[in-house]
Amino acid sequence: MRGPDIGLVLLLAVGAILFNLDQAGATRRNILEEASNPAINLNSTLQYDYLPICNLTTKQLGESDSTAIIEPCILHDVFPAPNNITEAQHNHSSIITVVGVFPSHYPQHRDGAVVAVQKINEDNHGRGAKIGFNGDHFLQFRLVIAIAGNSQHMSPETYAKNHECILESMIGSLKPQYIMGSSSFVAKHDKRIAGEYQTIVLSQVGPDVFYTQDSNDYVFGVHIRSETYGIPAFQALKFSVEDRTKQKIRILHRDRSEFFNSTCLEIYKHALQDGFTDAVAISYNPEGDHDDNGVQNQHDVAFLRALADDMCPPNQTASNDDPQTAIWACVLTDLETNTVLDRWKENGCRPSSLWLTTASWAYAERFPERLPYTQSGGQWHKAMMYSDEYFPNGQAMLDYLESWFGYAPAYGALGAYHAIYLMYKNTASFVKTKDFPNVHDIYQNQYEEIRRHLLGLSVRRSLYGLTSFDENQRNIGRGSAGMQWGIPFGSSTNETEMELLLVSPIDQAEVAVEVPAPTALDCLASYFVNQSAIAEESSILTDKCSPCPVDTYRMVGMSSYECQPCKDGSGTDASAGAAICHQVEDNLIPRGLLAFGYCIMSLSLCCSLGFGVWTVIHRHDAVVKIGQIEFLLLICLGSMISSSSIIPLSIQAGTKDNTSAASAACITIPWLYSTGWITQYASLFAKSYRMFQMVQNSTAMRRTSVTAWDVAYLVLGCLVINWAVLTAWTAVDPLTWTRDDVGTTVDEEAGIMTTESVAGCSSDNMGAWLGSLLSFHLTIMIATNMLLWKLRGVRDRYQESKYITLASLFAFEFLLLGVPILIAVGDSSEARHIALVCIIGLTDLGVLLFVFVPKIRYQQKGLPAGMTVGKSILKSSHFKPALRGSNNGESTTRRPAVLTESDLELKPALQEEGEQKTQL
Repeated sequence: MRGPDIGLVLLLAVGAILFNLDQAGATRRNILEEASNPAINLNSTLQYDYLPICNLTTKQLGESDSTAIIEPCILHDVFPAPNNITEAQHNHSSIITVVGVFPSHYPQHRDGAVVAVQKINEDNHGRGAKIGFNGDHFLQFRLVIAIAGNSQHMSPETYAKNHECILESMIGSLKPQYIMGSSSFVAKHDKRIAGEYQTIVLSQVGPDVFYTQDSNDYVFGVHIRSETYGIPAFQALKFSVEDRTKQKIRILHRDRSEFFNSTCLEIYKHALQDGFTDAVAISYNPEGDHDDNGVQNQHDVAFLRALADDMCPPNQTASNDDPQTAIWACVLTDLETNTVLDRWKENGCRPSSLWLTTASWAYAERFPERLPYTQSGGQWHKAMMYSDEYFPNGQAMLDYLESWFGYAPAYGALGAYHAIYLMYKNTASFVKTKDFPNVHDIYQNQYEEIRRHLLGLSVRRSLYGLTSFDENQRNIGRGSAGMQWGIPFGSSTNETEMELLLVSPIDQAEVAVEVPAPTALDCLASYFVNQSAIAEESSILTDKCSPCPVDTYRMVGMSSYECQPCKDGSGTDASAGAAICHQVEDNLIPRGLLAFGYCIMSLSLCCSLGFGVWTVIHRHDAVVKIGQIEFLLLICLGSMISSSSIIPLSIQAGTKDNTSAASAACITIPWLYSTGWITQYASLFAKSYRMFQMVQNSTAMRRTSVTAWDVAYLVLGCLVINWAVLTAWTAVDPLTWTRDDVGTTVDEEAGIMTTESVAGCSSDNMGAWLGSLLSFHLTIMIATNMLLWKLRGVRDRYQESKYITLASLFAFEFLLLGVPILIAVGDSSEARHIALVCIIGLTDLGVLLFVFVPKIRYQQKGLPAGMTVGKSILKSSHFKPALRGSNNGESTTRRPAVLTESDLELKPALQEEGEQKTQL
């Protein structure tokens, strides 16, 4: 085809299109002319020209109940102020007329449009919004809203007749460019009129079916698709589930409303498409009567409870492999909502997700305690930060409306506002390239073009967010507002009540959606699922985990309804919420070993007391006298004091016990033991020293009497030194009962954690103080044994050199063995106690036995025949003889040294021996 031919074809095509558009415009003009004929509407009381002004405010109309009789009237007639119209005409201002018919009880769906018209009309100093290429033309609106009556009081047929008659009359009288669409169940009455009179209606309805069935080219939807309300909750569930084939999805919905029907069935459709094979949708007729008892299903509690059982049966359990049920419920009334929620709680249900239509409606204001973590959806949320040239966000617009009309509007007011805003944007977009935009002529002659322009319109900035239309002429610019009742970001449960938070779209969300809900999660370790909390707490989705009771535990998180009892005497330290039972191993000395210590002590005390009594009874015997009765009794007393240190050594305190008594016992131990030991060995030392002095005097041929009191200061001196060290130790660095942890072991099978510790007496510088005492004690021991060595010439009958030496070696052997044992046993309190008891008790017993048993044996044996005490004392071969001679060089003679009886103060003993001989 040649170039001129192509051009001709294009020219003809354009001409045909223009002809068709012109014909469409002509057709609309003819229709509107016919509509202005009063004969069309024979009921004059419903004609626009005869409708009175409403005698109630929009707030009063919205608050009217189903008993109120409200006659048709004109509620709003908003147009530019007269003083601005003249001025605007000189500035090329155009006016678009919008009409709408509403029932009395939907105030926000009409009043939002009033706010939009007011803001646009007042723009640019009352001239309206700028339009055209040069921005020197302006656009304003006239908005006329009529009330068709109280649809709650009227029959559906009567209301439909009123609605359609009034709307037709308004179109005929006002010839509007747009119809302000109504909402919900009455919006359908706008559709036929819009199509018949070829006038665009911007409807405030969400379900798709409204725009696909019995619709026409002039019906546009301002609202987001209501089918998407539950999609954010479904998307969150998808991301939280590992195996979709095991996830139960239960959907409950009314079937008499397209909104309830389509909103929930959309979830069912998505569930099957995305692999959730265990998805069930349950529908019910709220107006039916399933058992013919005269009560509609929506009011029949037994019927609603049965529906709840179908959704979540009683005693349903789940685990990680079988997750809790996710529920969507498209219900309307408080009774429906509360009945199914209460039944689910009775059944022990713990949904992983719960979505309710009522959770974002007025129900939430009446029952907020039931809704924590419940999800819902809607057209808009106050957290959305979408803005336009008149308001910074949607909430600011709602606040403005509230201050004007005196009631708090819902998001429906924002939809009405957005409808007017789209009319303005469609017009402005259509003429934006025109220098002289004639809006009136465009709507008069190019209406089909402007309708199609609206279909392709995309508004990026508005209070409703991005707006564009799909092939069904409804808004698909953005997703719906996904919501969940939760805790605002940065707050805690103790500080803030739950709020309905925005979780979708993601670019506007306040917080992330919380799925699964706390109730569906496995309880943490140390918690269990409290069935009473499920049945009694207001919210079904809050955490139902409670701490394990005292002396029970749960080591791992799970959905268990009880905790395990502690075993083998373990417990939880009288506190709830234990992940494992606790058992404290204090390593206390067992009763058997304590009894062993007391037996050793008792044996030592008995021996001390018995030997003391024997000494007193045989105090006149030569053996006892030579043994020096005062010091023998001190040895017995010292042994008793030393052995009694086993008593405080046996006092102990556990982890939970008061340590005051044990600390006091710690201080007592060195006092008793060292005092008793000093008393014993200082007495041996003094006795040996006295014997040594007498032997020395005898050897030097000096008759000197050495009494017991002459050497008693040695005993007192040793005790004073010993007590001085103990006093300083007690005052500066006292011993205290301290406990040290040595480790923790866990028996996972038994669920017991054992904390092991050891305790004992200690102080900061205990080694230094013990070293001081030990050095002093060793000094006395060495001195005593040196004296006993020098007295080895005295017979065993009258001195203890041999036996004390054996006792000293015995004690020293215990010391040599005991100290390494104490070091070796380390933290073993039992072994340490045995070692200390043996060192104390057996040392005392050894000294007693080595000192007294030979004396008792000699006392019972008596002297050999013809042997006197004096003769029996000395072993002359063991002593060096003394020298005598003149001082002038005379020859000297040697004679044996003689230890006389008077030197040893043995006269009473000799007399006693003589008496014995006389008796014989």
